[in-house]
Amino acid sequence: MNPILLIHGYSAESRRTSAKAITRIYGALPDALRARYGKRRVRELNVSRYVTLEDGLSLDDLARAMDQALRNDAADLLDGRFDVIIHSTGALVVRNWLRRFSSRPSPLDRLIYLAGAHFGSGWAHVGRGQLAKWGRLVFQGGTERGIQVLDALELGASETIDLHHSFLAPERDLYRRYRVREFAVIGSQVLNTWLPVPVRYAHEDGSDGVVRVAAGNPNWNYVALAPTARANRLAWDEITASCKLLGGDPGARRAEPDEYYRVTAQVLADDAEFPVPLAIPYQCAHSGKDHGVMAGKGVRNEVMALIDTALNVGTAAQYRRAAVEFAARREATRARVAEKLKPRVVRGLANDPRAQYDAHAQLVFRLRDQYGKPVKHFDIFFHSPPGCTLCINELFEHTHKNRRTDGSIVFYLRTTRFTDDEQDWVDQLARLDTVQLEIAPVEPRTGDIRYLPVCLTLSGNRLRRFVQSHRTTVIDVTLMRLPAPGVFRVMPAAI
Repeated sequence: MNPILLIHGYSAESRRTSAKAITRIYGALPDALRARYGKRRVRELNVSRYVTLEDGLSLDDLARAMDQALRNDAADLLDGRFDVIIHSTGALVVRNWLRRFSSRPSPLDRLIYLAGAHFGSGWAHVGRGQLAKWGRLVFQGGTERGIQVLDALELGASETIDLHHSFLAPERDLYRRYRVREFAVIGSQVLNTWLPVPVRYAHEDGSDGVVRVAAGNPNWNYVALAPTARANRLAWDEITASCKLLGGDPGARRAEPDEYYRVTAQVLADDAEFPVPLAIPYQCAHSGKDHGVMAGKGVRNEVMALIDTALNVGTAAQYRRAAVEFAARREATRARVAEKLKPRVVRGLANDPRAQYDAHAQLVFRLRDQYGKPVKHFDIFFHSPPGCTLCINELFEHTHKNRRTDGSIVFYLRTTRFTDDEQDWVDQLARLDTVQLEIAPVEPRTGDIRYLPVCLTLSGNRLRRFVQSHRTTVIDVTLMRLPAPGVFRVMPAAI
C-alpha cells in the first residue's frame, strides 16, 4: 500500500515539529490513520517547511518548497507512489506542485481534499484589520498575514483560476496524464460559536464556515465567450447603436445570442469521463475539535469511512463506484438534515440549520478586451422575462469584485431551498425559464472608446447546462473595444 502524506492549510503551520505541535494541526487524524493502516504508512509533512504567514511567500514558492522537502527529506516517496490528504489551502499547494514540478505520470496516486479551497475563501478578502482581529478564531493566527497566499485565496483570483485551467488541456489531464485520482470531502455546517461573528463567511449557507461547497468542488465548468467575425467588422456607429440597448432605447434591436458573441471554448463537469467523487458529511465544519473535517471527533467515523473508500480505489471501475458512493453520502446527509435538524435560536440569533445545506453555485466572470487586458469598469445584469415563475435575481446571495484581479467578479446563487411545505429541498434552477445576460463595459477616462456590450438570451435548459449546484462556473469573456474614428485619421497633405 502507498505511504500517506498529510498537508495542512493556511496559517496552521508550526515552527515546532514535536508530536504535540503536529497533533494541534491534524488533531486525531494521524492516530486514526495509523490505527487503521499502520504506523509505517503515514507521514506528516514537516510543518516547519510549509509556511503561509509570511507576506513574501507565494503559491509558487510553496510549491517549490514542497518539492525540495520531498526530494531532501522524503525521496523514497518520489521513487514509488504515495497518497496525499490535504486540508483547505493545501489543495492549491499540491495542485501547483503537480503543475510546476511533477512528472507525468505523477508519483502522487490518490489525492484526498478535506475542504480543499480550490476556488478560494471569502475570508481571504475580509478587510485586513478584520482578518487580523478574527484570524485566531477562524484559523490559528500569526504575526504576518501571508498576503500573497491570501491574494490567491480571494474569490475570483486569476492566479488560482489559471492554475485549475492549466489541467483542462488534454496533455495535462490529471487523471489521464498524471494518473492522479482525486476525491473531495467538504462539510456544509458552520459552528454555533461563529454565528455571532460579524462576518458573513463565518455562517454562510452552503459553506463549512470558511470554504463554500461550490468553491471546494474540483468538478467545475469553464466557458469562454469571444466576439464573432461579424462583431470584428462593426463600425463605431454600429457599436454605439448597440450600446443603446443597455440605455433602455425602445427602438434598439436586440441582437440574437450568436450574432456578436459566441462560445469559443467550454469544458463542462457533466461531460467528464471520470468526475471527482464529492461527499458532504453530516454536521461537518471546516475546523474545530468536535465537527472539523480534519480534527473533529464527531465526524471522525464518517470522514474516515470516506478516506478508506478513496484509499482502496485501484482501478477505473472502482473510481467510478467511489463517485457513486460519495454521491450517496451527499443524499444520506440531506436525509439526516431534513429529519433531525430544526429551526432554533442560538445565542439570541434565529437559525435554521437546514438552510445551511441549501445547495449553491458560484459564477465567476473574467472580462478582458481583445488585447488580453482586464476591463476594469463594467456592470453585469441578469433579467428574467415578465411573468416568470421565479426571477433569477431572487437566487443571488452575494456578489464580490476581486480587488486584486481587475475585471473579475463572483456571484453566489442559492440553487436549492428547503421548504416546510415539501419538507425537502426544491430545485430553484429548474424553475427558471428564459434568462437574459447583459454585460456593459465602459471606459470612463475617455469618450473615444466604446465596448460592444454582451446581450445574450439563454433558455432555462442552456443555463442549467452551465450553472449547477455545488459547482463553480468560470466564464472568460473577451470584449470588443473600439476607438472612435477621430483617434487616428489619414488625409491628404496640405499643399
